[in-house]
Amino acid sequence: MKQTFLTIAAALLLCVPMFAQEPVAVNPEAIQKKIASSDAEIADAKKAAKASTWMKRGDLMVQAETAYTNQIFEQAPINLLMMKIGNPATQEMVRIGNENYVKLGYGAYDVYVDAAGQVVMGWDVTAPIYPAAIDEAVAAYLKSNELNPKLAKKVSTSLMNVSNILRKNANSKFFMQDYGAAAKYYQKAYEVSILPEAAMPVDSASIFNAGYLAHFAGDYEKSIENLKIAESIGYYAEGSLYNVLYNSYRGAYLDNKEKMAEAKSFLESALLKFPSNSDLISCMTDLYLVLGESPEPMIDLLKNAIAADSTNPQLMIGLGAVYAELKMYDEAIAMFDEALAVDPNNINLYLNKAYTYTRKGDALGKEANDMSWNDENRVGVLAAAMAAYAASIEPFEQAYNLNPNDVNTVEFLKSICFQVRNEKPEYMEKYEKYNALFKEMRGM
Repeated sequence: MKQTFLTIAAALLLCVPMFAQEPVAVNPEAIQKKIASSDAEIADAKKAAKASTWMKRGDLMVQAETAYTNQIFEQAPINLLMMKIGNPATQEMVRIGNENYVKLGYGAYDVYVDAAGQVVMGWDVTAPIYPAAIDEAVAAYLKSNELNPKLAKKVSTSLMNVSNILRKNANSKFFMQDYGAAAKYYQKAYEVSILPEAAMPVDSASIFNAGYLAHFAGDYEKSIENLKIAESIGYYAEGSLYNVLYNSYRGAYLDNKEKMAEAKSFLESALLKFPSNSDLISCMTDLYLVLGESPEPMIDLLKNAIAADSTNPQLMIGLGAVYAELKMYDEAIAMFDEALAVDPNNINLYLNKAYTYTRKGDALGKEANDMSWNDENRVGVLAAAMAAYAASIEPFEQAYNLNPNDVNTVEFLKSICFQVRNEKPEYMEKYEKYNALFKEMRGM
């Protein structure tokens, strides 16, 4: 397998000399000499008093930051990229996460190509020309604006460019699964966007990403800090913010009940905004367990919201999901039916109803398994379990009718129909239908 991928990459390299365009060489020593000259200029009181000195320094720092990567973009065809940056010094097969890539080594930086050797997937600068370049660039542009406010438009454009560079750097670190570094770049991108001199829209997505990735880097307190900023500017990521925020609280303060109690207020608020977000419901349920409390208060919370807005199916979905979390399966199903009366073409409602039936079947099946074989009630409990599984078929089929391309729904139908195949002949027929369809969709 390794030889196959190296052969593909080698074939690409052989194509490069056929192009007339010469690769652009990066001269890091020359850039470092210019930086040394710039250092001398800003140390000179007369030159440091000129806005042009600082503007030039900012541009120089941007050049130092991007010299290796300004030609590299995700999904760029590798043969075209090598026309611009030349042949790699090394190449090898590597694995990042669960994926294989061809790593092309260029000394100070590496480019990662998909396993088929076609397009750029990521990159990593291992020996930056000037490690503090991007921070120095921001400081220089701000200084030039301070010395000459007439440069405001030019400074704004330059800072917006810095923000783009920071996001690009963040993306490269995310690809490398260096989530801590990616989070820091996203945070800096946000911080640049809120500078008055940048005169640009607030980059709310970047501060959310900073909080999100800080969580996965294990820096829970930084995650909480950044996610609270995102919340304060109204960036909720459809409720995902609160899911990550709660889990960062959990990571940082699990043994501190006073701190964990703080999570209750923001989760309750989040559930009113996103009542059908099952992750938030799970978070709230988990929180009640962490605090040693019953999650039943959530029922009243959502019932009150439904009473105030009886035509909102999202609230009904939320209450149904809460019932399901509390294993009140019949109540959950009844609530999903109420929501379907308001929104009969909501595929997620049919799926939630179907999943609840299967959870009820699982619970009854476990109850039967825990009973003695001689227990006269065991047969009835098993029959009830089979009835619950069978009842899930109809809402699964409704979901399939709304989206016949969803292979996951077809797989569920295949599995459920097989499980109840001995209950009625029609279930065996349905199994054969959905099994054949599943194989067709999977290309088996």
